[in-house]
Amino acid sequence: MTIYTGKTEEAAIAAGLAALNSRRDQVITKVVATPRKGLFGIGRRDAMVDVVLKTVAEPASTATSSATVVEQSAPSQAQATSSAATAPAPHSAAAPAEPTVTPQERRQRREAAIEAVQDYLATIVEQLGIDATIDMETGSHRQVRLIFTTDKEGLLIGKHGRTINALQSLAQLFLNHHGAAHVDLELDVANYRERRAATLTRLAESTAREVVATGKPIYLDPMPSFERKQIHAVLAKNRYVTTYSAGKEPHRAVVIEPA
Repeated sequence: MTIYTGKTEEAAIAAGLAALNSRRDQVITKVVATPRKGLFGIGRRDAMVDVVLKTVAEPASTATSSATVVEQSAPSQAQATSSAATAPAPHSAAAPAEPTVTPQERRQRREAAIEAVQDYLATIVEQLGIDATIDMETGSHRQVRLIFTTDKEGLLIGKHGRTINALQSLAQLFLNHHGAAHVDLELDVANYRERRAATLTRLAESTAREVVATGKPIYLDPMPSFERKQIHAVLAKNRYVTTYSAGKEPHRAVVIEPA
C-alpha cells in the first residue's frame, strides 16, 4: 500500500500521480480515508488514497511450428503426429513483479499512519466524553509518544491504567494494519507512564524481598506486556530471584520465584 494525502481525494490522487510520474489511466486508486474538517481544527484529517501502478503481464508468445506452414498436399497422420511432438510449447505469461517499496514510500506510509492514528484516538476519546488535545513526540523513526492534555486525566487513565492501556493497544493494532507495524507507540497523560514506572520498580523490589524471605513464588496481578517487561528488567540482575510470565492474554502475569 502506497499512501498519498491531500485536502481532497482528487488532491491526494494528484500527489500520487506526480510522485509516480504517471497518468490517471496508468494507476489503480483506492480511498483509504476520506477528508474530515473536524471541530475547531480538532480531529481534522486529510484524504488518504492508495495509488499504485498497474502491472501488465507479458502476452504469451505464440508457438512457431510446422502448423504455420501449409503444405500443398494434405499431411499424413504420422507427419501430423511428428509435427505436434516437435512443436515448441508456448511461453507462459510472466507473473507480474511485486512493486518495490522505496525508503521514501515507506516513510510516507509510516507518517500517514501516525497522523491517521491520532485522528482515530481523537474520535474515541471524544466518544468517551473527554475533551483532550494530542501532542506528538518522536524519539526515533520507530518510537512515537502521543501525549494527551485534558482536564479529565483520571477518566482517561482509568482504574489501574486500564483505559489508557486499552487505547494504546487499539492504537498499536491500528498502526499494524496501516503499514507501520514497526512503530513503537506509547500513550501518556499527566506523566502517568513515569509515575507508573516508579510504582512498578517499587513493586518488583518489594516482592523480590518477600520471595527471598518466604522461599515461595509470588504471582503479580495481570499486566500488559510493556509493563511486564519493566518488572523483568528491574529484577534481571537480582541473583536471588528469577522472573517469568505465565497465563494467556489478557490475564498474563509476572511470576517471581526464588532462584
